[in-house]
Amino acid sequence: MARFRLFGVPVSIHPSVVVVVVLLGWLSGLRRPGGLAVWIGAVFLSLLVHELGHALTARRLGSEVEIELAGLGGLTRWTTPVSGVTPGRTALVSAAGSLAGFLLAGVVWAVSEVWGPFRGLAGLAVQVIFYANIVWGLLNWLPIRPLDGGHLLLAFLHRVAPQRAQGIARAVFIGTAAVGGVFAFSRGLLFAAALAGWMLISELGASRPVAAPIPEFGYDDPDEGTAEEPPSADRPPWSGG
Repeated sequence: MARFRLFGVPVSIHPSVVVVVVLLGWLSGLRRPGGLAVWIGAVFLSLLVHELGHALTARRLGSEVEIELAGLGGLTRWTTPVSGVTPGRTALVSAAGSLAGFLLAGVVWAVSEVWGPFRGLAGLAVQVIFYANIVWGLLNWLPIRPLDGGHLLLAFLHRVAPQRAQGIARAVFIGTAAVGGVFAFSRGLLFAAALAGWMLISELGASRPVAAPIPEFGYDDPDEGTAEEPPSADRPPWSGG
């Protein structure tokens, strides 16, 4: 596993995410080394920018943060800041990932408009970065756990109906995953359908003693309404998600 720091944020990259990114590029028809290398670089750049959006926002609020890229995506963990966690702060951190991706897509589009159009591998890089950040950023706002949209929905419900937030959110998560899976399957999007099915099974299993494993997207929320002393250990006690 590769470990490094980016803007002071600890980042770890598990080999599994490399395998998934390469496989998706291969299945997309990028069989030549140059095109596949551009795909890998553009996707990893997009993943890191998305997670940095979460991490830097949470750190600004006083949390300690860590980014992990593994499996099907990325995960940002953040500790409870001394000032506590509110629904508004949770929503801000939730939205920051996709917003960072939209900003990157906008910069790439602007560069292409001013100095483009780009051809060959440069053109491929522009296309992958732009569409990956726009499409994934929007999909990531779907109200399904553990996507960012699931955290946004929970933050909103904790604000307007705190006693029923978990129950309402769970019903929405299950319904959205089921409808999304059926829609994706009907359009022949088998990977998306399988992913939606995985999330649906995970959510249905959440009420059991042992929940089904789920792919990691977005970030882990600390408990709301509590504060803790900043941990002094080298590796802070990240909250579970």
